[in-house]
Amino acid sequence: MKIKASLIASLFLILLVSPAVQSEEEEESQFSLSGSVFTFEGSLANSTSIKVGSMQSSWSNSGEYLVEGITPGENTVRAYFMNDGHTVAYRKMFFDSDTSLDWHEGKNWATFRTQGEYTDGGATTLVELVEKSESIYVQDEMRTFGPYEIGQYYTIRAHFSSGEGADHYIRFKMSSGSSSDPWPNDFDFIHGHNSKYGYLKNSLGTPVEGAMVSAGDIDAITNSDGFFLLQNLEIGTTYTITANQEGVEIAGPVVTEIDSGQGWFNLTSTSVPNFPGPANFTTQITTTQGSPVEINWEGGADTDYFRLYENDEVIYTGGAMSFIFDPSELGTRVFQIESINSNGSFINPKELQIIVLPQQSSPSLWSPGMSWSYYVQSTPEDHQNMTFTAIGSETIEDTFGRERDTYVVRISNGDYGVGEKAFRWVDSNNLLDIKTYWADAPEVSSYYQEGYLGWNFTASGIEAGLFSTNPPTSLHFNRTNFISVPGHPDVYDDTMNVVTIDNDVEIVTGAGTFNTTHISITDADDGIVSWELWYNSTVRNYVRIIDRLPGSHSDSVIYDLTAYDIPSIPRFITEEGKLFNDDEYRIEWTDFRGAINYQLVENGDVVYSGGNTSFGLNKQGDGAYSYRIIATLESGKTVSSSLLNIEVFFVLNAPVFIVPEESPTYISEALAESVSVSWIMLDHYGNGVMEDTCNASGECDSSPDPGVMAEIEWYSVTSETDGQVREVYNGSRANAVLDLEPGQHRLRVKAYSNANGVSSEYSDSVFVIVEESQISFPLSSFGLIISLTLAIMGSIGFFFLPKNTLKARMLSMVKRD
Repeated sequence: MKIKASLIASLFLILLVSPAVQSEEEEESQFSLSGSVFTFEGSLANSTSIKVGSMQSSWSNSGEYLVEGITPGENTVRAYFMNDGHTVAYRKMFFDSDTSLDWHEGKNWATFRTQGEYTDGGATTLVELVEKSESIYVQDEMRTFGPYEIGQYYTIRAHFSSGEGADHYIRFKMSSGSSSDPWPNDFDFIHGHNSKYGYLKNSLGTPVEGAMVSAGDIDAITNSDGFFLLQNLEIGTTYTITANQEGVEIAGPVVTEIDSGQGWFNLTSTSVPNFPGPANFTTQITTTQGSPVEINWEGGADTDYFRLYENDEVIYTGGAMSFIFDPSELGTRVFQIESINSNGSFINPKELQIIVLPQQSSPSLWSPGMSWSYYVQSTPEDHQNMTFTAIGSETIEDTFGRERDTYVVRISNGDYGVGEKAFRWVDSNNLLDIKTYWADAPEVSSYYQEGYLGWNFTASGIEAGLFSTNPPTSLHFNRTNFISVPGHPDVYDDTMNVVTIDNDVEIVTGAGTFNTTHISITDADDGIVSWELWYNSTVRNYVRIIDRLPGSHSDSVIYDLTAYDIPSIPRFITEEGKLFNDDEYRIEWTDFRGAINYQLVENGDVVYSGGNTSFGLNKQGDGAYSYRIIATLESGKTVSSSLLNIEVFFVLNAPVFIVPEESPTYISEALAESVSVSWIMLDHYGNGVMEDTCNASGECDSSPDPGVMAEIEWYSVTSETDGQVREVYNGSRANAVLDLEPGQHRLRVKAYSNANGVSSEYSDSVFVIVEESQISFPLSSFGLIISLTLAIMGSIGFFFLPKNTLKARMLSMVKRD
């Protein structure tokens, strides 16, 4: 027993000592990475971030950078050229000593190893970059070629000096890499193996992108050029190569035996399934206090219909490109749009967010309408003026999964483009961001950025309020930023921090001199102050913020208060100067404390009086409108808001042909040229618009005639045959019997509104084929009128009936021209 006890004690002592020894060894064997950063042209690059593995980023200074404390072994290394195109380059590196490496924007390296039984004996292998006539000898270690231009194709040949299968080729397109695919240019040359590579194109010679090319269990996805690379196929083995897209086999199977030498293997798709193009929301992120919101999108090519999702549930399926969302729940509603045809579907990953705000009536630190303006300086050398306006409240989760009450804030900036929008969700307890969102102007780009944050303030391990009587001493901060700019890395931060709070600190800003509470948040890892905040109770916000970005600390953003406004008059929530492509819209304003009645005044006339904080306006003519809110208090006193200016520009929706569901009807040759068509107008909400049919005596039909549309003066129907376009109908009714010659006719219809003085675009096209026939049928005294079969274009093609028949039918509907 004594021996056993002694052995256990010895093992325990080893376990206690080993971590310390190991820690010392690791510290002694840590390495550094240093060098310069250059633009594509060769001059020194601006501020550039270098990141090794999961370490914090190091930023260049005057074109030089240094990363220290790198552990031995393989690591992913990334360079982010923040001010030179927002581009990145990812590569694999092996560290066994201090290393120097110069980075060039727009260029990257190919990394590779030689492997296999033949190389185990220490033999060297000649590896050549064919296009550059560059070669090196490799002996089972990682080596590189580069840096060379991203986006160009290169061929690498590994020549094993003996044994079967002496030459192993790969061909690849140099890539920048990404956080999800950091080693796209990293290759293994295995003795006795080779590659197959080439282009997959359709029968017209067009590259097929996104197809999966397979050889056994080895797969590759074609890039935008249709190029694929199947690596490390065993020489002497027979493989069956196929290409699939969305589960449909489009090329192959082709049986081939792998040999040594060049591996070119082009494929041609035997079928070209037309998958639907992505649909894109044209509606930007917006807010509402329960009023309906029109969601609009643009469809891609080869789309039969769309499916709209709200928080992952389908709320609309159909061919329209708009939907009226009538909110029933508060909070941020997230929408996605899916394009569908018979070959498959595509869901655009970019989401639309609509923030449904509650009516705020209870007392709170912030109330809708309060605003703060800041002069914002960002390094390097960027400055702008921004105004943050509180517009409501919402409960959301932070990155720690805790529900937090937040104020929803809209950001305005004089430099923002039309449609460019930004919002923040600010924690009501500490006035720090829980969520951020920015979307670029649609006419500029589809880029957006979304951030999620968490601030876990504690004192002695217990959650503590930043402004409580027991203030925090520690902070666990967590942030994830999703950035949709191509090649731009997402940002993740997780830091432990020390919190120091000082009271009665005087500070001078552009808005004046303030007595503040100064909050300092220091990174516990490197001792650098990550944030400094100065809070003033009169302003009810921070009058200065210095944010030294976690992970780098070399850059900073400084917010300096220039003005603030605690509303003493009612405030509009509706944004000024916004163009409405419709004659219906809603004016919204904040709840003004103590008000018992509101009057909405439009161009000097009262258009609403009551207790609501919004009012919808219908059938507004084109022009400029100014609005003012007059709030009546219990004392009888009235308080007026500032003016809100709105410009209205009405767009008349195009008519839509009515689609019957019955099959084609055969008729006699004598009536072959008479084709009956009808259509309907859609209002702002996507509903059919019609009015009762009334006679000269003023008596109206109780069953409205769908052919008579509201406030439309005339319709024009055109037919296009053999490239010739002619008007075949002009009138006030929404139906017509057209005289058409035998052949194929493309029909479109447009409308003119006398109420608004505008005309619509032409409708989506329908096609009618009128064919001669030798078959005759009994006729009534009035004859028979052709009925039409309409089918939406997509997978439905031209279905011809047997020869010597007479038919007239709608074939397909295509995108509006």
